[in-house]
Amino acid sequence: MLLASCASFTDAFIGGVSYDDTLTLEEKLEYYGAEYVSVPYPETFFDGTKWLERITGLIDSAEDYILISTFLGSSSDALEGMYDALIAAAERGVDVYFIIDGISSYDMTETRNHMTQLYFLRDYGINLIEYSPLSATRLLNPSELVIRDHRKLFVIDGELAAIGGMNMNFISMGAGEGKTQRDSMYLFRSPDLSRALINEFVDIWNSTSVDEISYDDFPVPEDGNGVYDAYLINMGSDSIAGMYASLIASAEHSVLLFPYLPVLDSNMEKCLSTASGRGVDITMVMPIDLRGYAAGGIYYFLPDLLATGVTVYSSTEDEEGNALPLLHEKLMIVDDRYVVIGSSNFNYRSMGLSHELALVIDSRELAEELENHAVDVMKGAHMFTMDEAVRLKKEEGNFFSYLFMYYGG
Repeated sequence: MLLASCASFTDAFIGGVSYDDTLTLEEKLEYYGAEYVSVPYPETFFDGTKWLERITGLIDSAEDYILISTFLGSSSDALEGMYDALIAAAERGVDVYFIIDGISSYDMTETRNHMTQLYFLRDYGINLIEYSPLSATRLLNPSELVIRDHRKLFVIDGELAAIGGMNMNFISMGAGEGKTQRDSMYLFRSPDLSRALINEFVDIWNSTSVDEISYDDFPVPEDGNGVYDAYLINMGSDSIAGMYASLIASAEHSVLLFPYLPVLDSNMEKCLSTASGRGVDITMVMPIDLRGYAAGGIYYFLPDLLATGVTVYSSTEDEEGNALPLLHEKLMIVDDRYVVIGSSNFNYRSMGLSHELALVIDSRELAEELENHAVDVMKGAHMFTMDEAVRLKKEEGNFFSYLFMYYGG
């Protein structure tokens, strides 16, 4: 019953506003709940070690407040400096509010071998809550177990805002240069974006904690440094789906996707087939996650994905054949102009079974930088053929792994 009740949140992929040619793309995004913000060019981070150093420095310089939300959050030897910086900030009077998803303690990445849970932060004055902690009582309302908070965001003093795909754990930030997952974070000096993220943070905090906070608790300086039009999308009934559908339906010549676990429903498949059928070049670059269930699920679905007309690459080795860290990055670039960054994967689960954040930026300059980054990522990538996909499904595909990925991500 729960899963059936979620069946309609991908309808935007097959019709409605996302396909209305009388509307501009901006009007479509706003229809689906996007909030307009003006942003400057961001600092980009594709290595967790460099991001760890940068965010630790920013925490050290915070003066008023720090807001953090992460899907998987834990400490380890390599991350102690960052968490020590948070403790020091709280001790000098900075208000620190921290949301971790309740699944953090069940992390299935390499972090589990290096994991210290974060509850100790409460002893130092840090306001830490879990979103939807797993418990037997929540079985009475299964939707509370299915819906997760997958967002990753930082706001510091209402001026610095960061979003992306990196969790605050060992495999995302602490494994060391060349060993952390390949991922991305984007840092903006933007009161405008900070204000929007504060609103999202306060809403999710107050939906979870009995100790409510107010938007007024977090003052934001006057804006004035935005350069690019951007649109912030948070999970709604169909907001993330509507954003992706509108961009793909409006694409004129190209779509580049780093989807991570691209298990799609029939509506999403039809959207890709329609776009590729009218000549849009759609390229996906994905990992093959070798953790137990994931590879079997991807291989089971791979022929269906190729049947949409999408060109699919796997990125698991470099040009010399050396194994690469997992590609966990989330990215879409449309027509060398529109860039989508944030926490959202391009899969069924992220369309409506997770709280997500996505930022659409209208910037040819940023698109060019990220397309060059994609070229680097694709060095050594392998392009799948249909014959190969059919063979892999037969030999290594697993329906139950696919089903788990479909709803579990």
